Amino acid sequence: MSFWGQIGLQEGTSVLGVEIQALHDYGMIIMVGIFSFVGFMLFKVLVSKYFSVEYLQSQWLEVVWTILPCGLLLMLGLPSIKLLYLMDELELPEGTVKIVGHQWYWSYEYSDSFGSNYSYDSYMASGSESSGDYRLLEVSNRCVVAAMLHMRGLVTSDDVIHSWAIPSASIKADAIPGRINQIGLCFLRSGVFYGECSELCGINHSFMPICVEAVSVEVFTMWIVSNHESNLNNSNSMNKALLALSLIYDVFSSMWASVSSVVRKLIYLYYWWFKNVFYYGLYVPAEFCVKSGWSLLKWGSGMCLSFIKWVGWFLVSPLDASLYAVTYTFGQVCSGIWYVVTKPIEFTCWSVKSVIKGIRSLLSFSVFLISSVVSSMSSFTDDGFKEVVMERVNLNTFKFLWLLQDYYKNRR
Repeated sequence: MSFWGQIGLQEGTSVLGVEIQALHDYGMIIMVGIFSFVGFMLFKVLVSKYFSVEYLQSQWLEVVWTILPCGLLLMLGLPSIKLLYLMDELELPEGTVKIVGHQWYWSYEYSDSFGSNYSYDSYMASGSESSGDYRLLEVSNRCVVAAMLHMRGLVTSDDVIHSWAIPSASIKADAIPGRINQIGLCFLRSGVFYGECSELCGINHSFMPICVEAVSVEVFTMWIVSNHESNLNNSNSMNKALLALSLIYDVFSSMWASVSSVVRKLIYLYYWWFKNVFYYGLYVPAEFCVKSGWSLLKWGSGMCLSFIKWVGWFLVSPLDASLYAVTYTFGQVCSGIWYVVTKPIEFTCWSVKSVIKGIRSLLSFSVFLISSVVSSMSSFTDDGFKEVVMERVNLNTFKFLWLLQDYYKNRR
């Protein structure tokens, strides 16, 4: 929900909304940097009366200001392309909500995995400001969905073109007569989210509010089974009861999740402390230092002993010591040349293997670097957040299917 004095976008209530909000902030940072640099250069050109030949005839400068904008466009384009793909990707939704636009109200039709369906109409609530609700945004019957559950919305229209939009969830789909557009409805938390028709559809276009109430899976399943054979009651008491139950469930679930998370973190912390800190932090470095130090000490002591012997020999007989040093160095060089001349195939194979190994290492590092940059630019949420969301979605999917199956089994 937006508020007075808000400058940026609304707080994201879905994974896609969080990604789009982060993309907006990311793009604004780049744009501020570009405008600052261009403004500074323009100010410098306008103020300064001198021109340098390096600026007017520099090919390197032309190369830089040609490649740099391409890189900036690539940095902005990769996340946008990925988000455009994610907007249209839906994987095995557990429930479907058909959204039909009329002049000037919305209709919602529900269907679950077992074939039951029901529908109701949603009009703008009259006198909502007197009851403390948001003016021109509250509706008679809210669109109820489950939080942290894959659901699908099929948007169409019965008369003219409408547009079903929830800004906080980054959802906007045109309702076109004779055509069905598909959207994903997966909210990160429970709550009430508002929107309006975003396509000019007639004289009462501004009186087509959209109100989506995201509840927990248990409450959503109870709501489905309670309305299995009848349409939704037009009173707001059910909506308020659903919201109260959802809030109570969210409080207890968040408390349980917090306690279990703290316990798991403490257990993992002690395990990580005893295993990683003592083993990788003390034993492995100590073993490496001892072995490396011992090898280095043996090599260094041998070299120092040989050098001391050679210095003593040089003091006694400098001519013989110098001749031996030159002969030894020349012998090492000649042995290398002799190896190359007498065994060219082995030397060639060794050289080719070394070059291929170096090129492969360089390519592997380049691919790793590029993939890391692309991954960091194409996703603004960390892996931990994604893992938590997927874990909750999978758990809620299991709960939803199990509760529906249990209801239909008992009903038989």
